[in-house]
Amino acid sequence: MKRRSFVKSALTAAAVVPMAGASSAADASGKRQFIELRRWVIDSAETNRVVSNFAQRALLPALKRAGAGKTGFFYHLPDAKNYPEQSHDIYSVAGFDSLEQWLAVKAQVENDEEMHKAGAEYFGGDRKNPVYRRIESSLMIAFKGYPRIEAPRSSKDRIFELRRYESHNEKMAKLKIQMFNHGELDIFAKVGLDGVFYGEMLAGANMPNLTYMLAYDSIEERTSNFAAFRIHPEWDTLKKVEKYKGTVSKVDAIFLKPTPFSEV
Repeated sequence: MKRRSFVKSALTAAAVVPMAGASSAADASGKRQFIELRRWVIDSAETNRVVSNFAQRALLPALKRAGAGKTGFFYHLPDAKNYPEQSHDIYSVAGFDSLEQWLAVKAQVENDEEMHKAGAEYFGGDRKNPVYRRIESSLMIAFKGYPRIEAPRSSKDRIFELRRYESHNEKMAKLKIQMFNHGELDIFAKVGLDGVFYGEMLAGANMPNLTYMLAYDSIEERTSNFAAFRIHPEWDTLKKVEKYKGTVSKVDAIFLKPTPFSEV
């Protein structure tokens, strides 16, 4: 298996993206990417349509003109256990190699006249009836053992799971990341749990935490692979290591589906 938000305006949030080739598997440098995870909090199907159209027809082309690499866009998938009600929110994920890189892309996107024209409906929303409620954004740094965002294998019906592990203090959070780097990532690979990214939260909500994303061909595959993980002998050994006990205080997970124009 491949080793695979700071917002003042919609433009600022939209500009945190990788430069060309930032997530390419051909990059063997092992340099740890910064990862930005973004969520547009949206109240209705109609405003979801406006934001989605903006992302596809205005934002993504502007990012390409600025030399951005692959950016993932996702819709929420309700699930019976965690979030049974339909959400209209849109999520995105992108990786970049430095904060200087983010600034360079940001500057170009902010001044992209074509984007402003194509995004007239998005930017023209009334302040008493906005197209989205807020943008939430968080910044992470990739794990040493999985330093770059990796696009998953292609599948027409693939789904994604965004998982967050919260810890009750910073020391425990660091130990859980160590646990991933020193065995858990390898076990994930052996049982077919395909990672998109694994990130240590630098700035965002619910800190301290680590957040990661997995990709599946189906819910059935997800169920089967996690079952295999739980009974894997290497996991049975790793979870009994004393220093790793009690490192996670809460687990939160949501399911996502890629938009038709997502590049991840």
